[in-house]
Amino acid sequence: MKRIAAFVISVMMICLSGLSASAVDYMFSADTVSDAVYLENLSAGAVVYEKNSDKRSYPASTTKIMTFIITAENVGDLEHTEVTVRQELLDGLDPESTMMGLSEHIGEKVSVRDLLYGLMLPSGNDAALVLADYVGGGIAGFVEKMNAKAAELGCANTHFANPHGLYDAGHYSTARDMALITKYAMTLPDFMEICGTVYYTPAGFNTLHNTNYMIDPEAEGGSYYYEYTRGIKTGYLDEAGKCLVTSSDKDGDQYLCVCFGARFSYEENVNYAMKDTAKLYEQAYGSLGVQTIFSPEDGLASVDVKYVRNGKTLSAVPGKAITAFLPNQYDKSKLKVEVSCAEQVEAPVAKGDVLGTVSVRYEDLDLGVTDLLAAEDVERDISPLEAFITEHMVLVIILTTALLLILVSLIALLSSRSSRKRRKARHHSRARKGQRFRD
Repeated sequence: MKRIAAFVISVMMICLSGLSASAVDYMFSADTVSDAVYLENLSAGAVVYEKNSDKRSYPASTTKIMTFIITAENVGDLEHTEVTVRQELLDGLDPESTMMGLSEHIGEKVSVRDLLYGLMLPSGNDAALVLADYVGGGIAGFVEKMNAKAAELGCANTHFANPHGLYDAGHYSTARDMALITKYAMTLPDFMEICGTVYYTPAGFNTLHNTNYMIDPEAEGGSYYYEYTRGIKTGYLDEAGKCLVTSSDKDGDQYLCVCFGARFSYEENVNYAMKDTAKLYEQAYGSLGVQTIFSPEDGLASVDVKYVRNGKTLSAVPGKAITAFLPNQYDKSKLKVEVSCAEQVEAPVAKGDVLGTVSVRYEDLDLGVTDLLAAEDVERDISPLEAFITEHMVLVIILTTALLLILVSLIALLSSRSSRKRRKARHHSRARKGQRFRD
């Protein structure tokens, strides 16, 4: 279940990053030495800077991130699973390449967990081969698993030829693909703990020192140390230059940075991949962040309220803050705000009643739809009849006058009819008397 959950999380992260990369111009520029760079804000799923991110590069020992993944997913108990170190696995390794010291422990059993520390901290090529042979039933079987996993994660330009990253013409990746691989690795239970450890001493071994000097304030006089760095893996080959994959976390704002192909010479002896990474993090934290587009106190519409004496206008405010990961100096003219709200409501109104909705976009980034709520309580203090009379006073006067005129006219008409009847009655009465007189 843990592995399934980790895969689901990684796919979600991949989808988020893909949406954000095409949605917004983060106005992020940097002068970097590394040949290929990929910088993503993991908290927002926003790719904020790329340089040759899809160029095929030699990943060197950052390859070992995938080696960790395949091992962790195929060994149930890292602590108590032990592997016997065999000499033939180490034959052919250049003794000058990075090792954890397994040549001193031939025939001995070493836990998978200790081998993973040896893989990630001193970048032990010996640990990579021992793990690959054990997990894959041979190096070739392990490499097949590596490539299958890369394809599963959506890596379009990656092919592994070995588990350690030593030079092979058929061994390559890209900064973008390595970011996909690393984001998945970060979901695994032990990955961040191991790759973020500065010193570790397996039983019977010399102390292992992490080659990522960005997490060690004492390494190289602290010249590469960046306090917010968290892990992950270094790499170097003459053919590849300096390579580095790291993450950072400053107050919960997380980044992932991949730098491939930074030039290096032993005469100059400067790790420009680490210099680039620190520069990118510093600039990102200084110029980008979660911006509050609208707060819950911002009135986005005005609504007339009926049945309130002397009238009342009610402010409609967002039900929650509307935020977006954007440059600190983002262009507000690029905001697109659509308000759908009632023009009038009837009192009483309770604070928090839904009055409508607001949808917000920034460039092509959809910030979603949020309810617009009544900002305050409004009580009814006038009856509907009184409100009607007050609102339609002229009409009421006209109707009243008309009714009075009609009434007066009716009275006059009835009075006229009554008079005619009386006159007619008197006329008939005189006529009868005259008739009797003549008779």
